[in-house]
Amino acid sequence: MNPEPTPALDGDRARLSTEEWNELCQIMNGYIYSQVLATACEFDLFSYLSGSPGSRLEDIQKKLNLSTYSTRVLMLACCATRLVTKNSQGGYCNSPLTEKVLVEGSGQCMTGFVQFNNRVQQRCISHLTEALRESRNVGLIEFGGEGTNLYERLASYPEIEELFQRGMGQYTRLSPALMDIGEFGEVRRLLDIGGGDGSNAIRLCRQHPNLRITIADIPSVAKIAAVAVQKAALTERIDCIVLDMFQSPWPENYDAVLLSHLVEIFSPDKVRFLYRRAHQILSEGGRLFVWTLMANDLETEGLQAAKSSIYFLSTASGEGMAYPGTDHERWLRECGFSNVKRYNVPAIDHGGIVAMK
Repeated sequence: MNPEPTPALDGDRARLSTEEWNELCQIMNGYIYSQVLATACEFDLFSYLSGSPGSRLEDIQKKLNLSTYSTRVLMLACCATRLVTKNSQGGYCNSPLTEKVLVEGSGQCMTGFVQFNNRVQQRCISHLTEALRESRNVGLIEFGGEGTNLYERLASYPEIEELFQRGMGQYTRLSPALMDIGEFGEVRRLLDIGGGDGSNAIRLCRQHPNLRITIADIPSVAKIAAVAVQKAALTERIDCIVLDMFQSPWPENYDAVLLSHLVEIFSPDKVRFLYRRAHQILSEGGRLFVWTLMANDLETEGLQAAKSSIYFLSTASGEGMAYPGTDHERWLRECGFSNVKRYNVPAIDHGGIVAMK
């Protein structure tokens, strides 16, 4: 239990109410939520409880091979963070949310992204103060090697790179609004720049039977995508190619380009470069689809937008952020696109944009 707050300065003017104190604690202790979440996933606790609901402390202790003391601490934390509930008979069960997204093998499982958040994002964001002062991705020091951004460095860490791609695939699959953009139904050949593990391409092909897609990414990621496409039995409709999006020429003869969870990584100049390159290869009437993290237009709201912007600055690239939609609309028009249409999804700090050449 948190102690009652007491005056910190002079008189009643400075006295904190219980509500204010709890609000401060919620912010100050936020890391407890993410650490307990990641640790419980590491032990695969939620999958166990899914198969054995109502398990008691001694059952969990035996399954996880922990001491009674350690098990009590873990289960207290899981209950306090509302990941798990405990009934009057001492049995533990997953919360409805936990059952939906934290059980391995479930259709909406997010454990890969949880572990990436813990092993990479949270670890590197500890360098935020220095990153802000120097305006560069100081957190990259946590992953030594060649390259100036996290994505280049991860090629030397195949286990982490695979975790990143799995996590981003899970994160993307929980953004169904991308699939709801109706203009995809009018496309026949789509170039997916920075297509990652192929999650978007696979879902789009399953939703649109006449669509063919080329995934273009760096060598190590293109290999991951190729395996996913093969497992999905879509090799006749999805190709995977190696491409340096800033250095290599882009292939042509596509009537659409997709940039998903990509432009927020880079500086405005690089975003405009990508938009110009897409405009150059598209034929008249071709479409550019952009799916991105997006702050509100005043840049005052969006916890996911803020978290991601901190991650891009401190770790990923040292230059990107969740730009508001007004920025993207302006840049797209500067690069020659017309009929720019924005789909706002503020509930998840995302937005989709369809721009026509």
